[in-house]
Formats: sequence, structure tokens, C-alpha cells
Amino acid sequence: MAVHDTYTYAIPPELADAVRLGSRVEVPLGTKVTTGFVVALTDVKPDVAKMRPIRGVLDDEEPALIPEIIELCKWAAEYYIAPLGEMLRVALPANMAARSKREVRFAGDDALVEAALRSKQILSTDLPLVEELRKRPLLLANVYEEMKGSRAMVARLRDAGLVTIDERFRDAVGVRYDRFVILEAAGGALPAKQQEAVELLSARSGELSVRALEHAGIGASTLSTLAKKGIVRIERRARRHTLDAFLAGLDSSSVAEIRYSDEQRNAIDAVTSSLGTFAPFLLEGVTGSGKTEVYVEVMREVVRRGEQALLLVPEISLTPVFAARLKERFGERIAILHSSLSASERYDQWWRARRGQVDVAIGPRSALFTPFHRLGIIVVDEEGDGAYKQEETPRYNARDMAVVRARLRNIPVVLGSATPSLESRENAAKGKYTLLRMKSRVEARPLPEVEVIDLRKERAEKEDRGFVIFSGAMKEAMRATFNAGEQVIVLINRRGYAPYLLCRECGHEFRCRDCSVTLTVHRRSGMLVCHYCGLRTPIPAKCPLCNGEVLQPIGFGTEKVEERFRRDFPDVIVEVLDRDSTRKKGEMVRILDRFRARKTQALIGTQMLSKGHHFPTVTLTAVLNADSILGYPDFRSAEKTFYLLTQVAGRSGRGELPGKVLIQSAFPTHYAIQHAMHHDYEAFYEAEIQFRKTFHYPPVTAMIAILFRGEQFADVEKAAIDSGTKLEEAIQPLAGTRMQGPAPAPLARIKAVYRYQILIRSPHRNALRKAVEAVMLGRKWKGVDYAIDVDPINIL
Repeated sequence: MAVHDTYTYAIPPELADAVRLGSRVEVPLGTKVTTGFVVALTDVKPDVAKMRPIRGVLDDEEPALIPEIIELCKWAAEYYIAPLGEMLRVALPANMAARSKREVRFAGDDALVEAALRSKQILSTDLPLVEELRKRPLLLANVYEEMKGSRAMVARLRDAGLVTIDERFRDAVGVRYDRFVILEAAGGALPAKQQEAVELLSARSGELSVRALEHAGIGASTLSTLAKKGIVRIERRARRHTLDAFLAGLDSSSVAEIRYSDEQRNAIDAVTSSLGTFAPFLLEGVTGSGKTEVYVEVMREVVRRGEQALLLVPEISLTPVFAARLKERFGERIAILHSSLSASERYDQWWRARRGQVDVAIGPRSALFTPFHRLGIIVVDEEGDGAYKQEETPRYNARDMAVVRARLRNIPVVLGSATPSLESRENAAKGKYTLLRMKSRVEARPLPEVEVIDLRKERAEKEDRGFVIFSGAMKEAMRATFNAGEQVIVLINRRGYAPYLLCRECGHEFRCRDCSVTLTVHRRSGMLVCHYCGLRTPIPAKCPLCNGEVLQPIGFGTEKVEERFRRDFPDVIVEVLDRDSTRKKGEMVRILDRFRARKTQALIGTQMLSKGHHFPTVTLTAVLNADSILGYPDFRSAEKTFYLLTQVAGRSGRGELPGKVLIQSAFPTHYAIQHAMHHDYEAFYEAEIQFRKTFHYPPVTAMIAILFRGEQFADVEKAAIDSGTKLEEAIQPLAGTRMQGPAPAPLARIKAVYRYQILIRSPHRNALRKAVEAVMLGRKWKGVDYAIDVDPINIL
């Protein structure tokens, strides 16, 4: 388990000039050597003789961490009860957190080996490892895993003086190289694929990286043929990450100068007038109101002043048009961080920002730690999205930390969304944030008409066992939309063919052996798959319990929806956007580009489709099951439902044509669905905040979740109950504090690990945190670990 303390080391004279605040250093810790971060320097000289010295400095140039990031991480470590070292690690690219690896080297000779055998210091079974080590050193982990060596074997060889075990450091990967294609001459009449490559190059000033062209579907053989014809030249360059791959296939004409509405101009003026001071803004704007252009214009003003801007988005790979707008306005002086970047690419981007070579950085939550020296503004788009919360230690919320970084830096921060989180909206109600509203779409375009279809009144097809996929009204609306030459988005927030497989003869459900969930049917691959641990097993022909042959998939996911769609609309070109269809690198951008270019008429997808997309000819959004989240044992289920419905509804009617949204639900009168139907965030906020006040849930109270995990149920239960007893005593003086549990978590077992949970709510935020810290820090149980989650988003 990670340590929460800091340690003091001596600086050897030879490193006196190299060790600086923020440096990464190589230090001994116990019997190992690891990476340390210098978080403070002191002139006070304690007894240096009793101190262990720093062994080396890992940063050749500037220190990896700037003082501002160190202060931010210190705040986060205290607030989230997280180890400071872990916070500092997430502030750096993954391959900069250098760690030592133990290496075994042969240190003897033939005579020593013979003597050790005669004296029985080693065994004859040790000799294959000795022979392998004569050839080359091996990592200790590989000795155990690949060579099947035991700890006793290694100990015998070491005690006999035949091997040494040393620490070997691996640091960040340096410069990488890319191949670029340069258009040399027009090609005349060419085959279709070669002509497509030439047109792409022409549209991008005559050159693109090979990687970008591959993202656009141009293969190596096509480029090789063009090079032989002298039409293009291929050359190798030191890698400098650009947006090329991210923009491949986009229509650059879609990016144009914007005429701002009065609401946009008012928001821009309010933010720009506060530059140079700490001022948190909550920008609440309906979908299509032009929040993105407000962000961009504010960032342009910051850059004009010689400062830098940071834009956080839930997932950059879902917003390629956004990236096109940024490149059009800021040129090459932008850094883009997204999930498809390799570790070395992230490292390159990070160093560009560290050296001041970029003015704007955009990315998901990890981009919060971009090392800008002249940061002038932070913008958090879709601030209510749960993706800003990290679900593993350290469990920080990038949205909240963005506000803290702005305060430390004394600059404005803009939190934007059509559906602000209740936490941010409550802060605005209390006057902590300035609320800016944009109630109208740009160019006075109407919000889409929303209709709710009551599934209780619909009849399911016999084979669907009571589940309605497409209601009659939905099929009619979709057919009319296709006949008009317009596009449709279909949302089903579940991938695969069906949520589970049921034996109709004995009722057996096929469940994951390691998780408390059913296996999802993936008919396309012929597999039953666990979406939590990844277990895959072929779909059986018979039930393993009764040998029954009637195995029925129950419910529906994207695969079954696609199958039914192709049956009902055989002449309509459709694609699916979910995690399964986008596993291949670049496939997500290609699917979206084909839909944007109207090569496909319908797009079926999960919540990946619900935000960040602008399709002007989408006039119908179909939500197949609005109740999928409402049934979760989570106090935020109504908020998450409203968020998802509002966001996906906002994809319809964004162009010249009016839009429509059809929502299928068995609970059509639920307030989350009703308020989403009327595009009324304020009414939803008033209803939901009243529910939270009545039952003492955040943001009215503070909440801390403590999760206990282990392979033995009895051990996990004992640790949780023991901690629960002590926590009850610790929170007793805090009036109004409530504790739920200890009890099994809603998902009681994941990846063969049992999970117990304690939830504590209190109106005394700081006192609650201190009470939990006093009880939990330093506690240890054999075979059990725990995670503390301050302000949890996911309590399943």
C-alpha cells in the first residue's frame, strides 16, 4: 500500500546543483530503489550522517514538476486522503514515473559453480538458470515467471556468490520518429484509392503523416505505389505530434468565423473582464447555444495577452470538430491529449507544454496537470460528466481541482454544461460561482420537440419476451425521416446482443465466475463476455445444469438493435458506435466521419454518442430505453438519466431543419424524464435538490465512501465491520452525520475480489474527513485493502 508520509534525504555534494524543487530523483526506500519527487528543500541541516542520500537526479533539463502543480497535488492529497506520491505520479505522463526493476546478474565462474555444487550450496536443478544468466542478465520478475525459478533458488545462488541482484532504472522514452508523405506532382487519372490519397494531401497543404493517412483509410501499399510514380515523397522526421490524424476526413469548410449572439457576447464579456483574478463561472447553456465558441473566444483573448489556456473535456476523441476549430484559431501551438495517444506521444506533448511551445492544451482529466507557466484561464466543458472523477487511487475530481488550480493561480475558471452537476449549480445558488445562462440556440434555432412513448402500452414482438425494441410510433417516425433524406441517431446504452442468457427449461442464468454479474451475450463473436473482468466463454449449445437446448437471450443491446434495424429498414445504411466497434485505432473517427459525410443514414450507439457531436442533418434522435439508469441503486440515478437524455436530445435539429426526439420509457411520468422532455434544467434542479435535502445526500451533505476488497469474504467482512465500529465512535460528536453499512457493495464481487462498503454523510465536511483519516490511515489487514473515496460519483 502506498505511503502517505514524506521523507527527508541528504543531498550529496555532487548533486547539490542538480537537485531542485520538483525534480524526480532516484532514492532508496527500504530494500528497494524507487522514484521520489522533491516537494521541499531546507537549509536546516539535521544529522546528515543518519540520513540516506539521494542516489541520482532523473531530470536532465528542467524539473518535471513546477511549483504550482506541487501545491495543487498537496491540496488534493490532503482533501482526497490520498498519498502525495500517487498524486504527483498522475500529474506526469505515465512513462515519466520511472520505477526500478530488480535485475539478476551472473557474478561467478566455472570453479565457483563447481565448488557450490560439491558443497551442496546449490542444487543441480539450479544449473539451467545459471546457464541462462551466463548469456545475459534477467529481470527478477522474469526469473520467476518465464524461467520458473523459485525465490529459494535465487537465494541459494546469491548466498553462494554466483549472482548479484541490482536495481535497474527505466526512465521516460525520448524522441520518436514519424514518416511524412509530401505531394510532389498531380497524378492525372488514378485509381480511386490513390486519387483519394492525393485529394487528402491537397486539402492539407500538400503533406500529411503516414499515420494520419492510415487513420483516413489509406494503406501503405497505396502510398508506396504513389511514391514509385513520383507523385509523392515519403520522408522520416522527428515526431512532433499534430492534429493530422485527429482531423483526417473532416471538412475544413465547416470551420468559419462566428457571429456571436447577445447571450454569447454577454458570457464572453463577463469572463474576459475578470482575467487576472480568481473568478469561477458556471456557464449553463442549452445544447446548441454555442458554448464552444464562448470557450474559444475567451481563450483567444487570453492568448492575445501572452498567456496560456487549458480546456478540459470528458473525452477528446469524441470531439474532432472541436479540435478542428482549435487548430483553425490557434494553429500548431496547441497540445492535444487523448486516449489514443501512445505513452511516448503523451510524453512529447507534455514536454512541448513544459517548454512553453504551446498556447492551448486540451484533453481529459489528466490534462489538468499541464505544466503551463503562464496559465491565464481554465475551461471545463460538460462539467457534470462523471468521467472527470478518477475511479482508482488517487480518486480526485478534475472539475473541482480545476477550480482549486484557478484559485492558486488567481485566474478565472469556466465550468460549462447544458446540464450542470448539482454540486456546481448549488455553488452558484450560494453565490460561490457566477451563473451565466444561455437559453437559446444559435441563430434562434428551436430546441427539438420531445415526445415520450409509454412502453406499458406497447406490445412486444413474441421473440423479444416482453421487451420492446422499436415501438410502432418510433418506426413510423424513423421511416418518415429516412424518406426525407435526413439522418437518425439511435441510443441504446448497452453494448452486446443481450444482457444475459437464460435457460428456458431450468431457469439457469449464465453468470461470471469471478464477478457478481451475468455474462453479456455477444452473438457476433459467439461469446458470453463479462464487462467487468473481461472473462470470455463460447455461447454453449446446451445448459450445463439440465442439458436443455432452449437458451434465450434476454433483453437487448447494440448488436440486437442493429439486427432488428436491418430487418425493419433493409435499404438504410447503418453503423454502430460502441466500445466493440471502435477497438481498432482510428475507427471511431472514421465512423463519425462517414456519418457526418452522410455516407450512413443511421447511427446506433451507446452514451458515446450523447455529447460533443454536431450533425446538422440529424433530425430524429431515438432513445430506446430511458429507464436503464433509473433502476440503479444510486442516489444520482435521476441526475444521470436527465443528463443523458438532455445531451442526446441535443444532437437533433442542430442545422437548418427542426429536430425531434422520441424517448421510450416504462416510467413516462418520472420527473427526470418529464423535465428532459421540456428541456427544463431549472425545474429538474429544484426537484432534485429538494430530494437531496430531504434524504441528506450530496451536495447538501458531504459524503465519503470506503471500499474494502479481498479474495476471502470472511476477511473482508471482518475488516469492514471492525472499521465500521471505530468509525461510528469517531463520527458520534458530528451532529447530523449518518453512516450506511458496513454492507456488501451493490457489485459485491469483481475480478474474484469481494467488496464491502461503508458510506458516511455529514454536514461537517472537514471534520468528517479528519475523522475518517484518523481511523483509517495506517490500518492493515492480511489479504484486505481499502480505498477511501471523498465525494464519490460511483457507489456501485
